[in-house]
Order: sequence, then structure tokens, then C-alpha cells
Amino acid sequence: MALIITSKPESVSGRILTDLGRGVTSLAGKGMYTGQERSVLICALTVTEVHNLKFAVHKEDPNAFVVVSAAQEILGRGFNPLSDEKDTDQ
Repeated sequence: MALIITSKPESVSGRILTDLGRGVTSLAGKGMYTGQERSVLICALTVTEVHNLKFAVHKEDPNAFVVVSAAQEILGRGFNPLSDEKDTDQ
């Protein structure tokens, strides 16, 4: 999973959508040291896509701050389903 802090959310997310084919979610953020507004982009991806993500982000915003970490589990569209088909509590 990657968190990307950037002042260029449209171009960075567009590059990720195009080059990696991955979805991106944007949250509003504020740098507490600088006081500047930034976007925090969240992108779930596989380990093999990390290099391509770093390249894509750098291409659009070389000043972006990127955190890549392992996710315990990723559920939802494009990944494992949120619920087991055997669940009857719906």
C-alpha cells in the first residue's frame, strides 16, 4: 500500500491510473511543519508494482513524499471480496 503526499494530485493520480491501471483515493492533508495544504493519495498495489509506482510518481512530482508499506489484507473491488459468499448475515 502506498501513501503519496503531493501538491499535484491530479497529474500524479492520472499517471498511476494510466501507467499502473490502479485506482487512487485522495484525502485532504496539511503539512504540520509547513502548514501547507496537500493531497494524500492512497493506492493499493502488489509488491511487483512498487518500482513502477515510484517511477510514475517521480515523473509527475519529484517532490512528492511516498510511504510504501505492507498491508495486512486488502479487500474490495479488484482484490478479495469484502465478505465470504457463505456469509448469511446480510
